[in-house]
Amino acid sequence: MIDINGNGIISLAELDKGMRDIIRLPQLFKTKPVMLRAFNAAKNKVKSKSRHGKDYVEKKEFRYLMKYLRQYYEYWVAFDLIDYDSDKRISFEEFKDAIPHL
Repeated sequence: MIDINGNGIISLAELDKGMRDIIRLPQLFKTKPVMLRAFNAAKNKVKSKSRHGKDYVEKKEFRYLMKYLRQYYEYWVAFDLIDYDSDKRISFEEFKDAIPHL
């Protein structure tokens, strides 16, 4: 269970620990920017009445969290394939070379 303390909300730290220890997805655990962006996108997806809602992923937002994790991870992998010099930027040449694969 990712909600380690059982309070019905997931913090970024709980997501991080859950990916490493519970879900055991080492590829995703190594991509902290993916988890951070997915968490931030999901945490305010549904209007909350809770005082903690804006800082955590609630149960009703969990589906969005899983969706964003997958989507952003796919973007990460695609970017990594295009960025063949691994400088975390896509040059015009790298982009042109990737067009047939896109």
